[in-house]
Amino acid sequence: MPSENPQDRLKRLRRRAELTLVWEGIWPPLAFAGAVVALFLAASWFGLWFETPPLARAVALGLFALALLAALAPLVQLRWPERARALGRLDRDAEIAHRPASALEDSLANAGDDPATRALWALHKERLAREVGRLSVKPPSPHVAARDPYALRFAAVLLALVGFLAAGSERLARLDAAFHGLPSLAHAQAARVDAWIDPPTYTGKPPIFLKIGDGAARQIQAPEDSVLVVRADPRAVDVSVSGGLSATPAPSVGERRFAIHRDGEARITNGGTLAADLTLKVQPKTAPTIRLLDPPAANYSGSVTLHYAIQDGYGVREAGGGVSLVKGPSAAHTLFGPPKLALSLPDGANGTGEARSTVDLSEHPWAGARVTLTLTAKSVSGATATSPPVEMTLPQHPFVNPLAKALVELRRDLVLDPDRNTPRLKRALAALQLGPELFQVSPRVYLDLDGATRKLDAARNDDDLRAVAAWLWALALSIENGDASQALKDLRAAEDKLREALRKGASPEELKRLTQNLRNAAERYMAQMMRNAGKQAAQDDPPMDSKDLGDMLDRLQKDADAGAKDDAQAMLDQLQEMMENLRSAETGKTDPASKQMRKSMRDLQKLLKDQQALRDDTFRQDQRERSGDQPEAQDKGDPRLAERQKGLKDRLDEIQRQLRGAGVDTPKNLSDADGDMGQAQKNLKNGDGDGKTERRYGHSAKGDAVDAQGKAIEALRKGGQQMAEQMRGRGKGGKGYVGRRGARQQGQNDDPLGRDRDGMRGAAEGELSGGPDPAARARKVLEELRRRLSDPNRPPEERHYLERLIDQP
Repeated sequence: MPSENPQDRLKRLRRRAELTLVWEGIWPPLAFAGAVVALFLAASWFGLWFETPPLARAVALGLFALALLAALAPLVQLRWPERARALGRLDRDAEIAHRPASALEDSLANAGDDPATRALWALHKERLAREVGRLSVKPPSPHVAARDPYALRFAAVLLALVGFLAAGSERLARLDAAFHGLPSLAHAQAARVDAWIDPPTYTGKPPIFLKIGDGAARQIQAPEDSVLVVRADPRAVDVSVSGGLSATPAPSVGERRFAIHRDGEARITNGGTLAADLTLKVQPKTAPTIRLLDPPAANYSGSVTLHYAIQDGYGVREAGGGVSLVKGPSAAHTLFGPPKLALSLPDGANGTGEARSTVDLSEHPWAGARVTLTLTAKSVSGATATSPPVEMTLPQHPFVNPLAKALVELRRDLVLDPDRNTPRLKRALAALQLGPELFQVSPRVYLDLDGATRKLDAARNDDDLRAVAAWLWALALSIENGDASQALKDLRAAEDKLREALRKGASPEELKRLTQNLRNAAERYMAQMMRNAGKQAAQDDPPMDSKDLGDMLDRLQKDADAGAKDDAQAMLDQLQEMMENLRSAETGKTDPASKQMRKSMRDLQKLLKDQQALRDDTFRQDQRERSGDQPEAQDKGDPRLAERQKGLKDRLDEIQRQLRGAGVDTPKNLSDADGDMGQAQKNLKNGDGDGKTERRYGHSAKGDAVDAQGKAIEALRKGGQQMAEQMRGRGKGGKGYVGRRGARQQGQNDDPLGRDRDGMRGAAEGELSGGPDPAARARKVLEELRRRLSDPNRPPEERHYLERLIDQP
C-alpha cells in the first residue's frame, strides 16, 4: 500500500487539531451551564418552589437564567481556529523540535538561482516530510478543573441525582411548579382533592373521609390528637386552619397535615373556589379510672394483695402505685425513698377490668409504717389517673424473736425520722447491752450490737445512717433465722421466683421447674428446723410432715397448671404460714390454743379427703344401681357406706370438742358440715323411706346422700378457711390465735423494750382485710363444669354427675 502524501496527512491532522480547539472552547461554558441546570433541577425536585412565594420564585428563576447566560456567554466569542493556530497545536502536541507542521508549509525566501541553497532547502523539506509521519493530535484538554478547583459542578450534579430519586413520580409536576406557581395560573383550573381525618392509633377507629367540593359547611366530630390530611395539587388547592389546629410535617409535597388539639376550623379552596368549610369538634380523651375493690389484704408472708379495677375507653398501658407517710406534727426527712408498686393489668380486653396483684414490700425500710396508698394507671392515650388514697400499715417481714422485732422497729424509726430518732436509737442499743443476759443475748449478738453502736456514734451523714440501718436489718435476720438462715434464704428466694412467674404467666414447664425448686428448698428448711427443735416438742406438736408438704405443693402445681393464679398465690401464702408455724414450734412460744388449732386443721384436711373419697364411692355405687334398669326397686340403704359416714361425723365432732376445750370458737361452717353429714348418714342407712325410688337424677337415696356430702365438703372447706383466718389474726373481731392466749397478763411476752407483741404485722390491727371474690370463683367453677359437660367423650355417669352439680341451687 503506497504511503500517504505528507501534505495530505498534514492537512488531515490540521483539521483534527481545529476540531480539538473548537471543543476546548465549547466544553467549559457547557459544563458550567450544565451545573446551573443541575442546581435548578435539584431545587425543583426537592420541592423548593412549593414553599416559595410567587415573587421570590420569579426572582430565583431570573437568577438561574442570568447564571445560565453567564455560563454560555463565552460561546458568543467562539471562532473557528485559524490555520496557523491549528498547526501550532500540532507542533505542541508533537513535542518535536523545529515546529515540523508549521515549517512544512514554509517557502524559500530570496533563494535565487543558488543551487546549493535550493539543494539544502530540498533536504530540509525532505526531513520535515519524514517528521510529519510522527505527528499526532492529543485529546481535548479544556482545563475545567483549573477554573473550578473545588469541583462544585459535581456537587450540583449529585444534588440533582438525589432530588431525582426523592421526587419519584412527581418529577414533572415539581418542575412544572417552577414556571406555573403564580396565583393567576394556579387558580385557573380546579384539581382533585382527597381529605380525611386520621384518629389516633390507640382509638382503634378507622379514618373519617370528608366530602370535598360543594363548599357546604360541615361539623365533624374527631377524637383529640387526630390529624386532618389534605392530599391535592398545592398549586391549585389552598388550606387555611384556625383554632386548635396546627400544621405538622407531611411525607410528600402534595400532602398537608394538621394536628387537631382543640376545636377549630378548616377552609379548603380549590381553583379559587371554596371547596369545604369544616368545623371540627374535638372529643377529649378521657382519663382512665382505677380503684380498690377491697381493702388491701395482708398475707402471712408479709406481702399484700390488692384487688382493684381499671377502666378506660381505649385501653390501659401500665399500672402501679405509690405510698407516702402519714405525716405527724413535724415534717421529717427519710433515709430511703418510698417504695414503688408494680401492678399487673387485668386479663380483660385492652388491660381493663378487675385484677389482683400480690406485692411484697416486707423488707423495705418503710415496712410497718403507717402510710397512704395510692394506685395509678396510665392509658394508651397517655392520660393518667390515681385512685382515692387509702391509709394502711405496710406489712413487714414476719419476725418471731422479740429482740429481732425490736431491732427492726428501731431500724424503721431511724429510717423514717433520723433527726429525732437517732438519740433514741443510741439509748435503746445501750440499754440492750447493759443486761444482755436478761434478753438472752449471745456473745456474737452482743458484739454485733456493739458494732451497731459504734457505727451510729461515727455517723456523720445520711449515708452513714443508711449503713447503720442495713446493719440492724442484717442483725435482725441473723437473730431470727439462727442456724437455718441460709435454708430460709433459699426458701424465700424460691417463693419469690415462683410468685413472679405466676404474676407474669410463665409457661407450664417453667412453673413445674420452679415448683420443684420450692419443694426442695422447703424440705431442706423443714429438715433444718426440725433438727434445731427438740424432739419432744416435735412429737407434741408436729406443725407439718413431709406428706402435708407434698400435698400442698401438689395442689399448688395443679392450680398453676390450670391457670388459677389467685389460688396458687393463696397456696404459697399457706405454705409460708406453715413454715412460720414450724419456726414458732422451734422457739416454744406458741400457746395451747395455737397448737390445738394447727392440729385441728391437719385433722380437718384429712377428714376432708376421706369425705371426698366416701362421696366418690357413694356416687359410683349409685351409678351402678341406676344402670340395673329397676325403676321400681326399693332402695334398702347401704350399711357399709352409712357406717363410714358415721365414722367421719364422729371425727368432726371430736375436732370441734377439742377446739372448744382449748378455748377456741368453732366456726359455724363446721356445725353446718356436721348436720350435712348426719343427713347423708340417714339417707345411706334408711333409703328413701317410701320404698320407691324415682329414677331421675338426684332423687335416689344415694343421690340425695351425694348432694348432702357435697354440701358437707364445701362447709368443711369454708370452716378450714375460717380457722386459717383466725390463726392469721383475721377472724371475728380481728382477734387471732397465733402466738397468744385468750388472756395475757400485763408485761407478759413483751419485747426487750417493753412493747406489746400481740398482733400480726398489721393484719391483726384490723387494717387489712379482704380476699378472693367468692362470686368470681363460683363463676370459674360453673364455667369449668359446663366445659366438661360439653365434652361428648366423657362417660355417661360423669355427665350425669356434672348435670346434678350444675342444677344445684
